[in-house]
Amino acid sequence: MPNALYHLAARFNLVKLHVTVQLQQDTTLPDFKGSMLHGWFGHALKAVDEHSFHVCYGIHAEQQPKPYMICPSLDHKTDWKKGELLDFDITLFGDATKLVPHVVDAIKHASENKRLGFGVKRTPFKVLSIASYTPTGIKPGVYVCSLADWISNEHDYVVGNGEIALNFVTPVRIKHHGQVIKSPVLNYAFWANQILRRLMSLSRFWAVDDRVLFDLLYQQVEQQLAVSCDVDGACYFEDWQRYSLKQKEQLPFGGLKGQLSFYGELGTLIPLFKMGELLHIGGKTTFGLGKYQLIAD
Repeated sequence: MPNALYHLAARFNLVKLHVTVQLQQDTTLPDFKGSMLHGWFGHALKAVDEHSFHVCYGIHAEQQPKPYMICPSLDHKTDWKKGELLDFDITLFGDATKLVPHVVDAIKHASENKRLGFGVKRTPFKVLSIASYTPTGIKPGVYVCSLADWISNEHDYVVGNGEIALNFVTPVRIKHHGQVIKSPVLNYAFWANQILRRLMSLSRFWAVDDRVLFDLLYQQVEQQLAVSCDVDGACYFEDWQRYSLKQKEQLPFGGLKGQLSFYGELGTLIPLFKMGELLHIGGKTTFGLGKYQLIAD
């Protein structure tokens, strides 16, 4: 793996919370709950700490990515009964990890405020647990880790030819030549660069802005991408829309689902793909889009 990637990963912190709540009445929720949770989280955060709300939801520099994302459970059911459990993940990146006490307070405060329930009905809920994903599993409480903690495994190296796959868990919304792609781009470098672009953007604004390190990383990754690699894709476009309260209209929200497979001298770039699992790729990541699962030896 390129040394520059390790150096950057060691300076990039994140915390990934897993929240489980119990609904306190029957209700109806959207099939894809990312948009609902995104709006709810903003109101909950603003109610306890204006600064944290501004950091996460405020308008900053052009092209500056948001330092958080919310990923709903994969259950698309809409009719819910009192007592059923709902879970979701909230991830904070870089300097935003310092906000985690306020995030936890916001979740707990929302459970005690009738105006901060879920969905149109403001469904009340009870917080059952707030845990953290760590490289060794889910643990109760808050754990801040670095990206390096997640990739410091000798099995990340593949000698000679190897095979990996990306299983798109939530729609991956990526533009290519100005258009949202609706069929897979069968190019290894394209996907590696999507992850690299996401990593560099988050790093620049929220973790470490080191131009020398960035230039070295680009050079080293480019060298790794010079090898030949076969790509196969079994993907489809899943068309979603979400209603924007701000714009008062339905907005496109779809992306690619399915699986991409790569075979060749993948070598030291597998850790980059592992980072992509944590960061997500493409657009609308704050709503939970762009999540994939890496399948590798």
